[in-house]
Amino acid sequence: MPGLAEAFDRIGASIEHHLPVSHAGGLALAVTDRDDILGVVVRGFADVASGAPVRPETRFQIGSISKSFASIVVMQEVEAGRLDLHVSVNELLPWLRLSEPFGPITLRHLLQHTGGLAAGTEDAPTGPGALWRLRDLPPTFPPGERFWYSNDGYKIVGAVLERVTKTPIHELLRERILEPLGMSSTVASITDEIRTEQATGYAPIFTDRPPQLHHPLAPATWIESNTADGSIVSDVLDMSAYARMLLRRGVAGDGGPRLLSEEGFTRLISDALDTGDGAPYAFGLWQTDVDGHRWVAHSGGMVGFTALLATSPDEGMACVALQNGMGDKWELVRHALAVVRAALAGDPLPDVRMPPPSTRIPGADAYVGTYRDVGGRTLEVTADGDGLRVVLDGVATVAHRDPLNDDPSDAFALPHADLERFLLRFGRDADGTVVEAFHGNAWFRGDRYAGEEPADAPADWPGRVGLYRSNDPWTPTIRVTLRKGRLAIGFPVEMGDEEGEAELIPLHGGSFAVGEIWHPRRVRFEGDIDGQAVAVVFNGGYWYRSFEA
Repeated sequence: MPGLAEAFDRIGASIEHHLPVSHAGGLALAVTDRDDILGVVVRGFADVASGAPVRPETRFQIGSISKSFASIVVMQEVEAGRLDLHVSVNELLPWLRLSEPFGPITLRHLLQHTGGLAAGTEDAPTGPGALWRLRDLPPTFPPGERFWYSNDGYKIVGAVLERVTKTPIHELLRERILEPLGMSSTVASITDEIRTEQATGYAPIFTDRPPQLHHPLAPATWIESNTADGSIVSDVLDMSAYARMLLRRGVAGDGGPRLLSEEGFTRLISDALDTGDGAPYAFGLWQTDVDGHRWVAHSGGMVGFTALLATSPDEGMACVALQNGMGDKWELVRHALAVVRAALAGDPLPDVRMPPPSTRIPGADAYVGTYRDVGGRTLEVTADGDGLRVVLDGVATVAHRDPLNDDPSDAFALPHADLERFLLRFGRDADGTVVEAFHGNAWFRGDRYAGEEPADAPADWPGRVGLYRSNDPWTPTIRVTLRKGRLAIGFPVEMGDEEGEAELIPLHGGSFAVGEIWHPRRVRFEGDIDGQAVAVVFNGGYWYRSFEA
């Protein structure tokens, strides 16, 4: 019978394959049951420059996993009769003055991300600054109707808790959760004082283009924060104690305090809007089915850090993965729980998980063909084993997919200095056939393209194209392109909640919606120097034109 030691050796080997394709320095992973940690695996570097290794006690920023901590305190206040989930947050914070064109936005809406508020930008480096800006960003759909992830919504949650309890949110989380759970190595605010006491965060060195595996890493921008949407710094040992509390449905431990009543905990994980995707989001936690088990979980991301907490209540097991860098940990955590599950059952252990080569592209033949733009440029796409060879402007390269993302995508990286500033994106017709391709401002139609002909763009639109920069550490750049007669906005460095690329849809008054009109994302352009816009104003934040192409 394979034992737990062998199981965690196998998990460690999987992490060794994970790190080189995840733009990260190191990773710590722990699996716990309801009573104790079953094992911890650490790999890589807490600080690459000094060679300091990741240790079980290494602290990482856990990002949005923090939202569940704030949600628990909200439910404590509800159970004590000091908070009502169903009144407008404008009543709870009179200075806030959110626009409510569709009806009251309540704490329940904010906890579920159904308030219709923007995700939030971080060029305002403080919580009060971000919330003050929300006055000018009205919701775009009725509260409770749709799901749209909003960090700013949880910043409001934290501000409400501070007003009700008269305690700073980071102190409140320490008193209500960290101390009762014995999380003595965890803090709920990111300050300069702890900078040398945690892992160094890492991000790709380039901010004007999508990250690629051959790009070097650089230390990420340092930020200070104490907002409720994601300011906790912890290690896998302390986070395992938090996971055990979730597995025990709100009880801190044997003989320990109960943080929430049984009814309160049930609501914490179950009061959710059914978005139709099989993963309803309740109060700071979502649920989904994985390998026949229901997970209660949350991911996390900060500038230079990513994390995942997954609990499997019916098995009484949980896994925490903390990383100083980018990269999806979903499949890694899924694999870790499967390996431990097999070890405990005495079954054969799953093989070491090896991410597929980034050049392996499922369904590669669908993209093969010759594509041409209106200027006569040619894009040639041919099969290259189980991948794709691309020739554009006389430059040949091999297309790469994201090796950590198992979801199918029609966008690929081109690892050549002349081509890598843009992903190569393919478009499909209504039948799912690949018929067109996009690269930067270029639109290439394939032989099978039978769609609409592009309309002429308004005369001022070409002057809006370009790269725009901000001091926002999450989204340092925004790129605006014009192809097929339409403006599109892209976020080259996908460290925040704004990812990928989307069409700009003209609205009355000269502003634009991003993606779909109901999305709470709005853009306008400001300034005119020789026909070129000076700034992109995205959800109230400013990005300014760069000299770079």
